[in-house]
Amino acid sequence: MSRDLVMAIDIGSTGTKVICVDASGSIVASTNTPIDSFSPRDGWVEHDPIQLWDSVVNCIGEIRNDVSSSRVAAVGITNQRETTVIWDKKTGVPVYNAISWQCKRSAEICKRYGHLEAEIERKTGSLLDAYYSATKIVWLFENVPDVRERALKGELLFGTVDSWIIWKLTNGASHKTDSSNASRTLLFNIITNQWDDALLKEFGIPERILPEVGDSDSLFGEAVAPAEFFVKPIPIMSCLGDQQSALFGQTCFEEKEAKCTFGTCLNLGINTGKIIRSEARGLTPTIAWRIGGEMTYKVEGGVYVAGSLLNWLVKKARLASSVSELTDLAQSVDSAEGIAFVPAFVGLAAPHWDMTARGILAGLSFNHDAAHISRAALESVAFQTYDVLRTAREGLGISVQKLNVDGGMAKNDFLMQLVSDICSCSLDRGEFLESTSMGAAYLAGVSTGFWKDFSEVRRLRKTERVFEPQLSESRRESMISVWNKAVERSKGWSQ
Repeated sequence: MSRDLVMAIDIGSTGTKVICVDASGSIVASTNTPIDSFSPRDGWVEHDPIQLWDSVVNCIGEIRNDVSSSRVAAVGITNQRETTVIWDKKTGVPVYNAISWQCKRSAEICKRYGHLEAEIERKTGSLLDAYYSATKIVWLFENVPDVRERALKGELLFGTVDSWIIWKLTNGASHKTDSSNASRTLLFNIITNQWDDALLKEFGIPERILPEVGDSDSLFGEAVAPAEFFVKPIPIMSCLGDQQSALFGQTCFEEKEAKCTFGTCLNLGINTGKIIRSEARGLTPTIAWRIGGEMTYKVEGGVYVAGSLLNWLVKKARLASSVSELTDLAQSVDSAEGIAFVPAFVGLAAPHWDMTARGILAGLSFNHDAAHISRAALESVAFQTYDVLRTAREGLGISVQKLNVDGGMAKNDFLMQLVSDICSCSLDRGEFLESTSMGAAYLAGVSTGFWKDFSEVRRLRKTERVFEPQLSESRRESMISVWNKAVERSKGWSQ
């Protein structure tokens, strides 16, 4: 039997997905397993690293019912970024739960390194924030017994989720990551494509615990576990952070091409080619991918809360019984009637970067009801997209007229029209909304010759629907004015 499929393993914040893709770009098999997150304290978010691995095993076990490993030519990996795992290099036992990218426990630690802000931004492209891995590692060193000492002795390994899963897939034979994931740690120099000795020294992190960094299309090891599926070793031929993988999956291969992913969070990324663009204050330049020894950069704006706001309104606030009902409520009124919902539950990310901001619902009166609140919640996703896009347009001088959109929330026609209206640009929704998984599959396929080149991959993406702006400019500006006022009131709330 010929090896006619590529497998992608996508470990996200709420679940793991495994897909198998054929040469036509069609998904022939797909499975999902949910992932739990824990919040032992306000602002803390963790995952169980063993459950992360088990979710991969479960998905592969289900795929086995439809696909034989003998058909798989290569495996690609994509993952939630920044999330930090440290484990024993001999036993594979994690020293603590995985500290999520969403976790704010190291915010106070960030303040200690204020003197490094300029150096960090210049070398890594990123801002000094608890979002990234470095201060999470410092927290583990300071709060989990013996971790610092064991790390210095070389007994432990650090990795973002990709490194942890690659290590498990290879039965501990490979401790690797790629440039896109390494660039999200605050420890990697995106100019030299190396771990930065000076930053490692400042944070007190020994290089010996860090994974080897390879090109995004290099060999990351051979998958041999779970052995029930991988009867023979299969090469792991791609690795990309989730947002970089979504950019690739949306076939944004050329400079100025842009995508926006609407999921638990929201992330807008613009390909900037071979140039690091740092002019847009509040947005972060980072590595998109390094392929065949050539670097491609992107600028991105990540927003902490998007889809998770709607889940909160359903499960905790009990405003509706489902996201679908929430959308119906929102559509039942013509506007939010002057109220704004700023979902700064864990602070504000791009372009504001205020860890002390908190969520507010502003402008309420007795005339408002659940429908207005629902609409304000959905509008908040559009406004946050607008904030990032406006910053890119003004700071980079890039006139983004089209966004390729993906993610679970992109299925929502009403929301996509809101985004198009507020951002005043076209939205191109593809047939496959799981662009993150597809990106890992596409790159693994190109790196093994499954597809010839990028142009062949680009032809695989098909548009399902295009959304065009329909809102008058005067009403759009009025709505944005209300939103801006509410955002300013949310800042500094928890100081």
